[in-house]
Amino acid sequence: MIAKNRSIPKEIEMYEAIIRRLPANHPRKAEFENKLSRKKAGYKGEKELDYHISQINHSSFTILHDIRIPYNDTHFQIDTLFISNSLMIPIDSKYYAGTLEFYPEFNQMIQYLNGNEKVYPDPILQTKIQGRQLEAFLRSHQFSPPPFEPLVAITNSQALIKNPTQNKEVSSRVFKSPGILYKIRPYLEKYQEEVLTDQDIKKIVKLLLRKHSPYLPDLTELPYSDFQKGVECPACNTIGMEKFHSLWGCKKCGHTSKDAHVAALKDYFLINGQSITNRQFRDFLGIPSIHQARRLLSQLDLIITGEKKGRVYTPGKNF
Repeated sequence: MIAKNRSIPKEIEMYEAIIRRLPANHPRKAEFENKLSRKKAGYKGEKELDYHISQINHSSFTILHDIRIPYNDTHFQIDTLFISNSLMIPIDSKYYAGTLEFYPEFNQMIQYLNGNEKVYPDPILQTKIQGRQLEAFLRSHQFSPPPFEPLVAITNSQALIKNPTQNKEVSSRVFKSPGILYKIRPYLEKYQEEVLTDQDIKKIVKLLLRKHSPYLPDLTELPYSDFQKGVECPACNTIGMEKFHSLWGCKKCGHTSKDAHVAALKDYFLINGQSITNRQFRDFLGIPSIHQARRLLSQLDLIITGEKKGRVYTPGKNF
């Protein structure tokens, strides 16, 4: 059973909004474009692993994708977690390209790509640490978890995995996405003793879902004044559509839209936080009328708190 599906990370949506709203010549635009590219590549690899997971029998496992749990003034993140009555398998997904050489004895992995050599922390050690953090977290909530067997999925199909020292742990824990079933099967056969009841698993899943805290980039160093204000044209992507009665009109290409303001409001929430006032709405979208702004806001799935000038709007469940 899949208890938590993988969805597009909020981080990707935030980076996309930042890139849309930063001027072309902004000194940090390329930085966020690179961050978005890396995050999208990683997400693509995770979805590829999810496909192969979907092809195996789930009856023995409860599966959670992409959980991030606060613990001891920090957070630990697990890309995919298998939970059974006798075993937990945290899986760390890595979308590395090129040739990858694993050296667990030195806690490092070396990537060779386009004639360059780059050293990364050992992914096996990383996922072991995540497993230990999860174990400590569960014990702090009065659970006695079963054994952990961490795995590392290399999700880039073009990557070449090498194990120069013939380390047995690399062979047993590192795999390409299509081999997920054959990688977990030996551990299923090894661990037969049931440690968790079905009720225990339900309680653990409920706890993890309740504690899940998605990563959000810190945008405090980007002043509000750096971002372009206005409604973006859905046809030509020019920012600065004008409101004409019930329609938004683009001065550049002539496209009209009834709801182009919705995307602009979503950009505001992604960049500036989860609340907006009528004045902020008018300022960001370029709406001169307080009454027109109130009418547009009232038509959306927003939660309204406060009265008159103190009224604040936050996204509803389906916004």
